[in-house]
Amino acid sequence: MTKYICAKCGYVIETEKMSDDYKCPMCGTDKEDIKLVTNDVFQEDLDSIIESVVEEALDIKTNKIVNDITEDKKVRISQYNPAIVRISEKCINCGQCKKTCEKVVNLSYDLNICKDPICLGCGQCILNCPTGAIIPKYCYKEVKEIINTNEKVVVALISPAVRVSLGENFGFDPGVNIENKIVTGLKKVGFDYVFDTAFGADLTILEEVAEFAARLSNKGPIPQFTSCCPAWVKYAEVYHPELLDNLSTCKSPIGMQCAIIKEYFSKEKNIDSSKIVTVAITPCTSKKMEAREYTNNIDYVMTASELSILFKEEDIKLSNLSDSDYDKLLGESSGAGVLFGNSGGVTESVIRTLHRIMTKTNLKKDDLNFTELRGFDGIKEATITIDKYKLRVAVVQQLENLEELLKDDRYKKYHFIEVMNCKGGCIGGGGQPLCQITQLEKVREQRSKGLYAIDNNRPVRCAHDNKELKILYKNYLKKPLSEDSFKLLHTSYSDKSYLLKGTEK
Repeated sequence: MTKYICAKCGYVIETEKMSDDYKCPMCGTDKEDIKLVTNDVFQEDLDSIIESVVEEALDIKTNKIVNDITEDKKVRISQYNPAIVRISEKCINCGQCKKTCEKVVNLSYDLNICKDPICLGCGQCILNCPTGAIIPKYCYKEVKEIINTNEKVVVALISPAVRVSLGENFGFDPGVNIENKIVTGLKKVGFDYVFDTAFGADLTILEEVAEFAARLSNKGPIPQFTSCCPAWVKYAEVYHPELLDNLSTCKSPIGMQCAIIKEYFSKEKNIDSSKIVTVAITPCTSKKMEAREYTNNIDYVMTASELSILFKEEDIKLSNLSDSDYDKLLGESSGAGVLFGNSGGVTESVIRTLHRIMTKTNLKKDDLNFTELRGFDGIKEATITIDKYKLRVAVVQQLENLEELLKDDRYKKYHFIEVMNCKGGCIGGGGQPLCQITQLEKVREQRSKGLYAIDNNRPVRCAHDNKELKILYKNYLKKPLSEDSFKLLHTSYSDKSYLLKGTEK
């Protein structure tokens, strides 16, 4: 076997023969950017990559994560971790993953006390590993086997941030919306139905706004924190259980939509729900953790980078595919639902529907965008006036910034707070296609702009105007926060701070 290194992402490749059309399996770069490894070339490229990785992480002086073996610079990954895995042969013990966990994700624990490492499954270590040693825990081969048996009805859901990132591995620029080509590609692989997760986001908005209105009316725990980011949810359970009563009880969009697929869609299509297999296509490795630890209706989670590998193995070239629409019943979505992929998007979507509830009218087109909630600042805040009411909202990205908001109970001055673990929100998720580490900022910006463009061009831009969603409530759920809604779409949380102490619950 001969070793090569990708000059774009640093991934180390071992292969017997490299064909002329060979591409890096991690970032999709062409053969001319893949170099034969000699000790000099390898070390030179590796050094330059490591030096470029997350400057603030490299500057960290404190040691938040204490390993039980001092010489071990890397973050430990449990063999039971459902989200990520390390290829030990590729690891050079540079410590970059540990620095990312400490500084970027804000984790701290002592393995001399904990029985297992604390992991949110967010995959930021994947994006910042210079040798490609950490990868998502793949499930695509298992999904393909299920499809090939032809015994199950296999349903795919495409998350908002995937449609503006997947094309990066197939010759498209970051931010280009290729959702309809992805639908075609998934049908070619053999998926029976393909839905838009933005439908689930619209559903989340109606439930979350109703919950928020109930909290305001009944003087329930305020502020209400969002709950669609599983990495943030687990962080709250482990590090801030005192906030759990403030956390929205809403499941994530894929959690809601998978429940509706198995309970509502199955009945409408006269399909035995036990034969349905749901596969969420996400930008997020933490969703793999969510599927195993929080939401049992999500059968499989396949990341965008993972789907790229599946398409390439099936010789599916997205640029050559025609466009296909999502399947009906659960495929229509609003621009508000698509915005869930961006930091601040959930809050914008909530405001649009909250305005409708409080005033009985939609916001005018020119008033739909809340630019003060957009961008990559760690903490964004705004005071929103709806009729005679003033609502204070905050948007937080990256958990170290959340800690700033929690200092001196600053968070208590807000009514609604959105929290996302990853910079930029889901567009910066650990399951997204890899790019050169020095280009991460630019790529995130382009993906973000792509989602805003989709919203601006949608004829329906508010969740409550989604026609398929209206039918769902009319025929099945009746209204937000109904008995059926609570049963299928809401959840509860538990104090997991015992994990830090290495004790049983």
